[in-house]
Amino acid sequence: MMRKRITAAILTAAMCMSMPLTAFAAEDTVSQDQEISAVLTADPSYTVTIPASVSMGNEGTTVDVTAENVENIPEGRKISVTIAGTSAYRNQMVLEGDTSPNTSIRYQIISEAGETIETTGDKDQANGREVVAFTGNETKQYTIKPVIAGRFEYGVAYTGSITFGIQLADN
Repeated sequence: MMRKRITAAILTAAMCMSMPLTAFAAEDTVSQDQEISAVLTADPSYTVTIPASVSMGNEGTTVDVTAENVENIPEGRKISVTIAGTSAYRNQMVLEGDTSPNTSIRYQIISEAGETIETTGDKDQANGREVVAFTGNETKQYTIKPVIAGRFEYGVAYTGSITFGIQLADN
């Protein structure tokens, strides 16, 4: 009988030990909320059209440059069209005539802002100078004019090329 009591007591103790107990923490648990936000931005996109060739006479000519499909230009920024270089030595703004002896004439660009851009012999003098700028879909103009001075010939085709850079810049 004693044996039954001891067995019952051991079984009762084992059952009590296997029962789940609630634990109480001495410290309070603190939670912190975090708000999450996201701002998605689209890359700027645009198409700038500059004529592939320009012909001018003694008085020069006006050239149209167009910006189309302009989207997502950040505030305070603009599409800037600048002079990147020319086909002449030291990036001079010079047109060469097919004559013997060789003749050449300088030319100048008057930007949309009214600035006269020309070279006088120093290297890369005009590089980086802004010709036109855009903030939306629009057409802007610049003027290109020959500088008729020095030795030149009438009735001769003078040729050369200019390269433009197009990029986003601060307004």
